[in-house]
Amino acid sequence: MTDSNKPNTTETRTAGISFEQKCEAAAIFVLGLLAVYFLKVSWRKWPDPIVDSGTQWYAFWRMSQGAVLYHDLIWNYGPLSAYFDAALFKVFGSGMMVLVAANLVIYTFIVALAYAAFRRAWGWLAAFAATAVFVCVFSFSHLSAVGNYNYVLPYAQESTHGMLLILATLFVAARWRRGISPATAFALGLCGGLAAILKPEFMLAGGVVGIAAFALRLAERKRVTVAEIAALAAGLVLPTVMFAAWFARLESSGNAFIDASRAWWMVLIDHSQLSGQQGQFAGLSGARQNILFELKSAGKTLVSLALIWAAGWAVERSWKPVVRSAVVVAAAAALWFLTPVGGWYSIGRCFLLLILVVAVLIGVRVLRQFKAAGKLDERTVMALLLVLVAGTMLARMPLFPRIYHLGFFQGALAGMVIAAFIVAELPRWTGAGGRGRCVATAGALTALAFGCVAIALRSGEISSDETQPVGSGRDRFYAFAPDIDATGAIVNWTVEQLRDMPPQATVLALPEGLMVNYLSRHVSPLPTWNGTVKEEDYVKQLQATPPDYVVLISRDLREFGTRRFGNEGNPGHLIMQWVVANYWLEKKTGGDPFVPEGQKGAVILRHK
Repeated sequence: MTDSNKPNTTETRTAGISFEQKCEAAAIFVLGLLAVYFLKVSWRKWPDPIVDSGTQWYAFWRMSQGAVLYHDLIWNYGPLSAYFDAALFKVFGSGMMVLVAANLVIYTFIVALAYAAFRRAWGWLAAFAATAVFVCVFSFSHLSAVGNYNYVLPYAQESTHGMLLILATLFVAARWRRGISPATAFALGLCGGLAAILKPEFMLAGGVVGIAAFALRLAERKRVTVAEIAALAAGLVLPTVMFAAWFARLESSGNAFIDASRAWWMVLIDHSQLSGQQGQFAGLSGARQNILFELKSAGKTLVSLALIWAAGWAVERSWKPVVRSAVVVAAAAALWFLTPVGGWYSIGRCFLLLILVVAVLIGVRVLRQFKAAGKLDERTVMALLLVLVAGTMLARMPLFPRIYHLGFFQGALAGMVIAAFIVAELPRWTGAGGRGRCVATAGALTALAFGCVAIALRSGEISSDETQPVGSGRDRFYAFAPDIDATGAIVNWTVEQLRDMPPQATVLALPEGLMVNYLSRHVSPLPTWNGTVKEEDYVKQLQATPPDYVVLISRDLREFGTRRFGNEGNPGHLIMQWVVANYWLEKKTGGDPFVPEGQKGAVILRHK
């Protein structure tokens, strides 16, 4: 017998792949290309040379050598990310690119889980739109003077880790809502427990997801067993108990519990993070103006969406073709001129109100399904959980939602939900006809593309100015050119000078500059003074363990209310009095580092 009668398995497999599956495969491929492109454009331009990044890397380096978190080092968040990244430095050696490699792996899982969640809620096209917005706008952008608001080297590693955790929590919660499963209940509790040792945003979001899953179980008349409650509670407390036991090796059990609970303790108990700056970040400063801006932005955005809908609706009318075409062209022209209030850079201002609108519409769907069938389908469950998480993540910026600064993770899910909703839901309102839905879908995708391109261009312009190398080897990154912002050049000069110092020499950077400690691999004898310790007490600590060198480096503190660090009547006055009395000038470059309006500079002082 010949092979002529055998079926062609290759052709059979090809024929079995639908057109929609091919489109989805192409969409996923495009997402991969977008990620590679934006990663390339931003390559080694992710950190900031003075703000936040150095504090994090220095902590990981010191912990990998045995330093104790919250004692030898100041840390504003829970212990999970710090110990995870310290372990990476311990195993692979200290280096910026070690963190980059780990975060890119985590980022890949974030994108995969996000795509899967939005696909389940609104289909593959909406998942493509939402994920594309995430990649183009939130993942690698540099949209402000300070960098490190991205998923490669974020200002706080907890933001990348937390985003992965909260997306995983969505799937665990959706799974547990289906029926009795102590193992899944434990997993859900563990997600909440891990969030409790990360950052308050993720702890709050995880709690909302857990409560929603519990409420859905009760609403669908699915019994919650005692074993499930016990398993959930065990998972919830396990991470904190384990870290408390770890810290208890060196301190009392009460202090060990506080250290294990720092993620929420500093917000709810000692209020160290509830500063005026936090009020500004949340939009509480100038609340009336912020509310008006949000209303204008949301109103203009809703008009734009109405025009997209109108174009799709008009196509389905039984009007003459020339009339339908005229309506579509008019809607497109009007949409072109209806840019967001403040431009695409300020598009985040509409997020809160639009999320509330989406939440209401999803709520109506939930009620209808309960009324019709007494339960929810999987699509609605995931859509509901995504909306709840997106809204909760905006809780720390209610009157100042944004895509830049902290918005790269606090506003990301809101932007993704809105993008998915207008691509998946808006076209359905044009009617049953396919032409209208196609026109509305194309309009929604085009509007999103305009926004992504505009924001990407702005980020690209800023990134193109980052040409100043800082550090070397696996720690090499790029900061702004000296003629734009000399901070990177000043930091690099300081590091080069400190490399000539003995390795065991200690260095204290004032008012902030642990990046120079990390890049030069010199230990700071004391944590950076941040005002939580009385200045008199800090001077006593300096007297007890004086650093071999003191570095005075430019750091604009006006956003914290400090006009000039060290001047009489300003923070740091007593510290600088002690420094001047006990140190000689070793080297200097640039201008006075404590004059924010002048030429930036650095001074290296040697102990007398």
